[in-house]
Amino acid sequence: MELQNSGLPKVAVLMATYNGEKYIRQQMDSILAQQNVDISVFVRDDHSSDRTVNIINEYAERTGKVFLLTPKPAQLRVTKNFYSIVKEIELSDIDFMAYSDQDDVWLPAKMDAAISALTNSHSDGYASNLLHGDSEGRIMRERTWLKRLIQYLFNRKSSRQTLYDHYFEAASAGCTLVLNKKAARYFQKRVQEIYDTIPSDTSHDWSTYAITRIGGFKWYIDEHSYIIYRQHAENAYGANIGLGGISKMLEWFTSGRYRMHILMIDNLYNNTDTHPDFMTAVKNYKPGSILSRFRMAFAVHKYRRKWTHRILLFLLIILGYCK
Repeated sequence: MELQNSGLPKVAVLMATYNGEKYIRQQMDSILAQQNVDISVFVRDDHSSDRTVNIINEYAERTGKVFLLTPKPAQLRVTKNFYSIVKEIELSDIDFMAYSDQDDVWLPAKMDAAISALTNSHSDGYASNLLHGDSEGRIMRERTWLKRLIQYLFNRKSSRQTLYDHYFEAASAGCTLVLNKKAARYFQKRVQEIYDTIPSDTSHDWSTYAITRIGGFKWYIDEHSYIIYRQHAENAYGANIGLGGISKMLEWFTSGRYRMHILMIDNLYNNTDTHPDFMTAVKNYKPGSILSRFRMAFAVHKYRRKWTHRILLFLLIILGYCK
C-alpha cells in the first residue's frame, strides 16, 4: 500500500489487537491526533470475538490512515502478532516505526517528542518513561510519599544504559518504542530470518531492544513521559509500573524465566560467534552451588541500568532465590 507524501515525517504505527473494543477508539483517536507527523496505523487482529475488527474497519474507511492486515489462520499471541506485522509491512516509504498497544492513550506530542529526541541525540531507537493511567485512561499520581519513592527507585525506565543491559531488561514498555528507518529495516530483516523460532511467550519490547542493540544501534531513553499506560483487568501483561512492576520483576528473577530469556537472546538474536563474558556463568548456573551463585551474581548484576535493580538481583542470586 502506497503512503501519500505530506512533507511530514512518516510514521508506521504497529498495533496488535485482541478483544479491544472497550478502549481502542480512545487509543486510535490519540494516535491519529499526533502532532507534526504523518501517521499510518497497521493492525493485525488476533481472532477477536468482540467488535474490535468492526471498529478498526470503521477507522480504515473513514480516515484512510488505518490498515487492517489479513489475520493469520491460528492465534499468534502478542509478540508473534507484532512480529508478523513487522515481517510483512513495507518500510521503504516510512521514516519511523513505532509500536502501540490497543488500550493506552498517547499524548499529542508523543511521536514529535520521540523524533526530536532521536534526531538531537543521533540515536536509532527511542523509549520513554510512562504515566500510570486508570481504567478510564486518566493519569494517576501516587498519593503517598512511600509509593512515590518506590516508583522513583524501581520503576523509572530512563536510568543510564550499560554495555549489556539489553541482555537483562527492555528499554521500556513496548508502547513507547520508536525506531528510525535504518534500525527498523535492520530489525525487520532479523525478524524475517528468525520469526519461526521466536517463542510466542517472549517479550516483544525486550526483544526489539536486544536485537537492535546487538546490531550496533544507539538508543535514547527519555526521562519524560508521553503515554498514559492504562491499567485494567484485561491487560495482557498486567502492571509494569508501581508495586505491580516490582512484583513482576521478582517473579521473573525467581521463576527461572529471567535466566532462560537471557540464554534465548544470546541463542536467537546474537548472529555472531562472539559471546559476552558473562554468558558462561549464566549457562553454567546452578542455584544449589554457592560458588556458582557468586559467579553468576558478580557476572550479571552490574548490567541492570538502575542501581536498586542491581542490588536486588545480586542479593536474590547470592541467596539462591534466582533459579
